[in-house]
Formats: sequence, C-alpha cells, structure tokens
Amino acid sequence: MSDPSPKSFLRSLDKSGIVDDQSLKDTLAELSRQAAGETIALDRLTNHLVDSGLITQWHCEKLLLGKYKGFFLGKYKLLGMLGSGGMSTVYLAEHKISGNRRAIKVLPRKKAADQSYLDRFYREGKAAASLNHPNVVRVYDICNEGDTHYMVMERVQGTDLYQLTKERGPLPIKEAVQTIIQSCSGLQHAHDRNLVHRDIKPANLLQMSDGSVKILDLGLALFNLGEDDHSLTVMYNERVMGTADYLSPEQAINSHEVDHRADIYSLGCTFYYLLTGHPPFPKGSLAQRIAMHQTKRPDCVRESRPDCPQALSDICFSMMAKLPEARYQSCNELVRELQAFLETGEQHFIGLDKTASQGTFISKHPEADAATVISRSVEDPGSNRPNDLNENSSVFAINTNATSSSKKARASSSNIHHESPASASDIGGSRSSIVRSKSVRNLAKTTRKHKWIIPTLIVVMFLILAAVIAWAATIAQAS
Repeated sequence: MSDPSPKSFLRSLDKSGIVDDQSLKDTLAELSRQAAGETIALDRLTNHLVDSGLITQWHCEKLLLGKYKGFFLGKYKLLGMLGSGGMSTVYLAEHKISGNRRAIKVLPRKKAADQSYLDRFYREGKAAASLNHPNVVRVYDICNEGDTHYMVMERVQGTDLYQLTKERGPLPIKEAVQTIIQSCSGLQHAHDRNLVHRDIKPANLLQMSDGSVKILDLGLALFNLGEDDHSLTVMYNERVMGTADYLSPEQAINSHEVDHRADIYSLGCTFYYLLTGHPPFPKGSLAQRIAMHQTKRPDCVRESRPDCPQALSDICFSMMAKLPEARYQSCNELVRELQAFLETGEQHFIGLDKTASQGTFISKHPEADAATVISRSVEDPGSNRPNDLNENSSVFAINTNATSSSKKARASSSNIHHESPASASDIGGSRSSIVRSKSVRNLAKTTRKHKWIIPTLIVVMFLILAAVIAWAATIAQAS
C-alpha cells in the first residue's frame, strides 16, 4: 500500500461516515483560512481534524491505514479502544442521536460462534443489567449486530485502585476502610440478586475524583440459578477463573461452585493490598501463589504497615479466612464491622468469643482434614504466629469430607444469618459472633472423626507409585 496523501485520507474519511458532510466542510474551510494559501500537509490535516474534535486519534490511525469500516455498532459510533483481552474488547462509544458516551464490551466472534456460550452470555448479561447501584458500573443493554454481540455499559472516568496504590503507595487507613465499605455496598447489591463477581481485585475497583468507588468488570460473574442450570465455567471446563493474587481457596478448585463468600475473600486480599501496597503473597509462580492461598497465612499487615491498628488487621484476616464458614457471611455484616471500627477503633464482630482473653485465627490443623482454631493473644497477636502451615493443611484437600463438613457447619450457623444485630453498639456481644465460633468448633469435631482418610490416601498413593515403578522396570528388562 502506497503512503497516504491528504486526498486519499479524506476519501477514506468520507467513506467511513464518521463525520457529516457539513461539519467536514466547515472544518476544512477553517483550515484553509489558517493555511493562507500554503500547501496543507497530511499531518497538519489530521492534527486539525483531531484538535477540532471531529475525529479521534484512534479514527486517524485507522484511516491512515486505509481502514474505513467498523466504526459503528448499532446506535453507537466507536471512538476508540479502551482495552482488550481474551474475553472481550472494550470501546468508548457515542450514541449517534443523544451524544451520550458509553463503554461497549464486544464478545469475541470465536466465542459467539458457540450457541450455548452465546445463550449464557445473554442470560448473564441480562442479570448484570438488572443491577442499579451507585457503586457498580451499570450495564444498560446487551445487543447484537449480525454476528457481533456486545454489552452497552456506563462510561466511568477514574483511576483503578491497583494503579492508584502503585503510584501513591498504601492508602491512608480511613480511605482504605471507606473504599472497602463502598465496595461491600455494591457487592451486596449483586449478591442479593444471585450474582457472584469472582474477580474482585484492585484493578476492578475504580475511584472517582469525588472519592466514590465503582466495581468494574462483571465479565466473570456467576449467575446462580437452579442446580440444573450450568454456568459458562462448567460448559467450557474453565474450572479456575479469577486472578491468582486475589483468588479464594475454593475458587481455585472449581470456580462454578463458589458463592458470595469467595468475593469477600478476594475483597480481603484487595484490602490487604490497599493497606500494604502488595498482595498477600507477592512472590512465587502462578501455581505457587494459588497454593499459598490454600496453605499459608500471609504476613501480618503491621509488618509492612506498622501504623495499621491491630483491630483492622484482624478484620482483614477474617475476610481472608481459608474456610468460607469462618469469613464474614455477608457484605452487610462486614460493613457493620468496618463502621464500628471507624467509630471506636476496635474490632467487634468477627466470630471472636469476647468472654475469653484469647482471639482466634481461623486456619487448618495439620493433623485434620478440615478447619480448626489456632489461638493467639489479642494483646500481642503477632507473637509466635504460625506463618507457614503444614503442606497438608489445605482447606480444600482432595476428599469429600471437607464438603460434607462444610454443609454441617452451614447448617449449624444458618439460623443466625437471618438475624442482624440491632445496631453497631451491640455487635461485639451479638449472638452471631458466638454462633460462628460454635459452628467452627462443631466443624472441627466433625472432621476429626475422619482424620484416618489422609494416612489411608498416603498409603494408597505409595502402593500405586510402587506398582508403576515395578511395571517400568519390567518393561525396561523386556526391551
């Protein structure tokens, strides 16, 4: 292709339909007056058109390549690309009549070619469109033009918290708490409508200039329907969806079986990042970091952030409890805790038995195959704290007992989750705190009955390995 000239550029612009004839004539007339008879070079022409707001830099780059198609999608004129990934490409767009600007997320055509995937895309898109909350980016519509399928979303301008923290460092304590409170508010709205985000992380939380926070990217959202209704992750065997640094232990095992408490875990990891400037496990490969979320306790927040109140660090770690039953059971519950902290500077409502002098950290006993409680002093929570749990301490070990135990724990604590404390002032002594501790103790008792499973599995694995070695030796001798 030959180098473009001003004439060839204007021909491509005319074919594109981006600009109406009269606006283009007026703009070119103004440029001619400024040139005062001089020859107008291509770069001067393109710069003038961009500066006048008639076209965008993205338009200019495409037109210079001779591309004049693909600038419109339904009722919208595309103005530029905001981002692109394996799941979608997002464009900035302008409504052709109203002039309102929106973000448009386009589904890749290879995904749209599968009807079952496409059907689910529309169903989950409609669910996302049902959300209307100031802390959630709105989805206005889900449409198609031919084989191009897309979502029309609210266009928001701000800085994501990953970039903000990277540039500014850890957030001030109060700002970090208020950010999590706003995020909880938006997540609770989604959870109430059976949507689990599944990819909560700093990059998906956008802070506006007024300090408000909006949750971005429901692209991985799980729409919980009936047991017979499969999610996209099941149909496509995408068992692990999310981001490794913020992925809950149960989500790393199977993404389609998680509930709203996976979002609370990821929000806890996000909180940790906002307070320290790094994720809970900043080192290691992808697989190693995922494993750490299941088997290790992160370093204390105060090691990276000495000015962080211990009560706030405890709240963060309760959000990141390995076992879902040991976390906050709803975002509303977490909001009450954080609001109480802002009022008193103390921790009130995370399943601690206030009648005892010892706090509790929910973890995994090395000799059991489900959760147990490791005590630590409230006065000196950092002393003698186990950092690296036993390799066999994964809450989600490959056996079915953890699942059955979880169901029993949920049953033992289900009654209290229908009752909320009357106010923040009585949260510390609420029945919910007592019942949650009791449910965890019951869970530990139940699972200790089955502690023979791990030794049995070890013996079986050893026998299988011995058989394989013997078989390999036989083959080698025969050859």
